[in-house]
Amino acid sequence: MTYTEALEAVYADRLNRKQGYVEIPISLFIDKVDVNMPSIPEIAFYQFKGEKAEVIKPATQAYSPLALSLHETIWIKAEDLELLRRFVESVILKPSDSAGAFPSEKRMEILRRSAIMIMDDLFIEPSPENINKSVKVVRSFVYVMMKEPKAYLLLIKLSSHDPYTLQHSVGTAVNAIILAKKLGITAENELLDIGMAGLLHDIGKVRIKKEIINKAGPLNEQEWEEMRQHSKEGYEIVKDNPNLSERTKKAILEHHEDKVGTGYPNGLKLEQLDVFSKIVSICDIFNALTTDRTYAKARTAFEAFQFMRDKLGHKIDDDIFKQLVLVYGGKID
Repeated sequence: MTYTEALEAVYADRLNRKQGYVEIPISLFIDKVDVNMPSIPEIAFYQFKGEKAEVIKPATQAYSPLALSLHETIWIKAEDLELLRRFVESVILKPSDSAGAFPSEKRMEILRRSAIMIMDDLFIEPSPENINKSVKVVRSFVYVMMKEPKAYLLLIKLSSHDPYTLQHSVGTAVNAIILAKKLGITAENELLDIGMAGLLHDIGKVRIKKEIINKAGPLNEQEWEEMRQHSKEGYEIVKDNPNLSERTKKAILEHHEDKVGTGYPNGLKLEQLDVFSKIVSICDIFNALTTDRTYAKARTAFEAFQFMRDKLGHKIDDDIFKQLVLVYGGKID
């Protein structure tokens, strides 16, 4: 496993567990050890001998790259994982003008891949724990955008033309954050909230039959009726999570409402919708159109904007749509 892959695995918590311990790839500590790295937190390292964990580095002892190179992985206590994760986050989010920092594009790619890993886990098990992991990665996207104003250009590039499903959720979150900033929403907590709404907008699909989700052709009316339940199911999954704002939860519920009241689940009209719901709705549509799906090839951004203008005008807020076009530097008049 490379150093970057090790960072992503720890950041996304894609790690093996055993008897209260967590397995860490040794490349996290060896491949990129230099004087510019943050000090590794005081964490004890272990190796298993049979079923017994034995200390190979006490918490207060400095680590030796040479000694650690004898192992492919080490183990730490599960209670120390959050300390190590904060260390990894500090490496990933190190400001661009600092010594040893990742290039901005590399940092964005690490965050994107970590987000996809987390969403993969979340779609398998939409637990409060996995939702809370997703909060952390969206917070990192917001942090980078607050510190590097031009980061949105990299995020746009990274969110386009991925395979569908999980990447769609990450792409929608990225576009929602970018569009919110374009609309003048600058408070970090609000950008986090809109990012979480974009990331989790389709989480209710975990309760929809897989054969419906993955069907290559058009859905029949019965299948559509089940599919239309996903926004309500998503709300049910997140409604009691204290780490998500009410606006985030509302946007998950309302992202398929539309301008004229023909959407679902409640047939609301444009003036009844929160701006977060409008943002997620338009980003959901745009990202779907610009992503390869089982039944349609990805459109270019320009083609997607033309289609949204000509065919989906009844679904979207005109003013917000114009701002999304401007985000991509486009003009479709």
